[in-house]
Amino acid sequence: MIKALYEASEDHYLSLDVSGHAEFGEYGKDLVCASVSSIMFGFMNALDALNEDTVIEQFENRITIENHSGSKEVDDYFELVMMQLKTLEESYGDFIRVERK
Repeated sequence: MIKALYEASEDHYLSLDVSGHAEFGEYGKDLVCASVSSIMFGFMNALDALNEDTVIEQFENRITIENHSGSKEVDDYFELVMMQLKTLEESYGDFIRVERK
């Protein structure tokens, strides 16, 4: 299962930690994993282009992002990513879980 754990204050996203493997389909053909990977790599590229104060770490089967910027634009990107991940959870809840820390 993929676990997406996020931390947020009332008006600011602080972090996102996405880890695991969905095991929805065979390795290399897993729709849920491919969707999460696309979302997260697009998010990381967008954050990198903004050049804000974010810390991105990528490991095998894990991505962590810490937001130290206070930027509304970064928070808007976080909000978009959270909507996408929660939409996947609604359709594939046995394979992805989105939770607030």
